[in-house]
Amino acid sequence: MIIDSRIEEDVRAALQRDPRIKHPELIAVSADGIGTVVLRGALGTFPERLAAAHDARHIEGVFEVIADDLRVHPPIGSRRTDDEIRASALQRLTGDPRIRSTHIHVKASHGHATLTGYVRQQSERAAALEDVANLTGVVDVTNRIEIR
Repeated sequence: MIIDSRIEEDVRAALQRDPRIKHPELIAVSADGIGTVVLRGALGTFPERLAAAHDARHIEGVFEVIADDLRVHPPIGSRRTDDEIRASALQRLTGDPRIRSTHIHVKASHGHATLTGYVRQQSERAAALEDVANLTGVVDVTNRIEIR
């Protein structure tokens, strides 16, 4: 369809313009007839993956973005052990003045960080995700922090 190709072109253009994404040419974009965009490919950092999904969501006509097949493959020099990721995450979380909760827990497995625990406000939950997503070596984050 014409609208699908326009959405695909607009998403590709947005990815090309975004300075947060180092190699947008490695991202394949497809759109269906109901406003769903699927991103596939490989990136070097988790923040790049978040940026790509963010860019696609802000294109007119896009209602859903699926980035499950957009893989993060950190350069060899950026890889860290799970213990290093967990320690860095906890240090970053306890040092962030936006986060007042001391009830956040971090697990790491093969670069995938999982956040659990609870906070009082959505802004604390979002700050925790941002802090951990930006750590070197993190390839994905699952945020299971509850708001109480």
